[in-house]
Amino acid sequence: MKNAIIAVLILLIALFADRVVRIENQREALAVMCKLDPANPVLHWKCLETAQTRTTWFWHLYYALTNHVPPVPLFSK
Repeated sequence: MKNAIIAVLILLIALFADRVVRIENQREALAVMCKLDPANPVLHWKCLETAQTRTTWFWHLYYALTNHVPPVPLFSK
């Protein structure tokens, strides 16, 4: 039973890490590579899906966990 709980926790951590890596890749792609084109938003999403901003999965995870990202304001002024 204990091994099953540990296995489930490891699986959840791996899934969350994968999601964080994908979000970090898209965040960096929006900042660097993919510029929003209001005339053709389909190409914008294709850019986000295919962009690779760093060399490996581990670099994405490292930057996501250590890089300071400024907070996003909830309301525009």
